[in-house]
Amino acid sequence: MKNIKFSRLFAAMMVVAILALAGCKQPEDETTKGKVTPLTAEDGIVGTWVCDAGDKYTITVDKAAETGWDMWAFNIEEFLKVSDSAGVLYGILTKGSDWTPAGTYYAVAYKDLTENTATIAAAGTSYSSLEEVKAKCTIDNMFTYFSECTKE
Repeated sequence: MKNIKFSRLFAAMMVVAILALAGCKQPEDETTKGKVTPLTAEDGIVGTWVCDAGDKYTITVDKAAETGWDMWAFNIEEFLKVSDSAGVLYGILTKGSDWTPAGTYYAVAYKDLTENTATIAAAGTSYSSLEEVKAKCTIDNMFTYFSECTKE
């Protein structure tokens, strides 16, 4: 008799536990705002952007380059989506200059992104590590001049 009571009690507790665990599942976050995520074409920044200062940015899901003046190029290592219309691309330079030598880390930020326009800025200097560039180049600092750009 004791075993039957225990079995029923145990079974009831298991059912409650399973229902509780299933009910506690957190809803999936529908946005990635403020999170590091892979860059995808759906993020809207992928493409070629012609800007008012003569610069031209070519951005793919894994690379970013200044192709107007042919100044730099980098492999994207992290993408920080700040909002649906703003983000920062971080990566290691594969092509650089005296101020931004290859092998160092660089960043490009964008904001006010629409289907055909964005304001885009590149960092003024490069950094020795991914952690350093992420700490110093946020959407709110280290980008002194944002160019008005149109998607080509």
